[in-house]
Amino acid sequence: MDKYEYDQSYKYRIRVKETLDHHFANWLDNLNFIPQENGETLLVGCFTDQPALRGFLDQLWNLNITVITVERIENES
Repeated sequence: MDKYEYDQSYKYRIRVKETLDHHFANWLDNLNFIPQENGETLLVGCFTDQPALRGFLDQLWNLNITVITVERIENES
């Protein structure tokens, strides 16, 4: 691995079972949250590295928010 790989952040889509509303906006400061018609919420944003992503997922776990999927977005066109 070269230095570039360590400095690069990646964008992720995280789908959760619960409906998150505007009350979560401050806590989700760098993430966009998109309510889905089926009651789920799609969270989209960048994480600087795997520990940052893991920390965020741990926070969701601590809030009893059910994570359905975590998907790294390689290339958006």
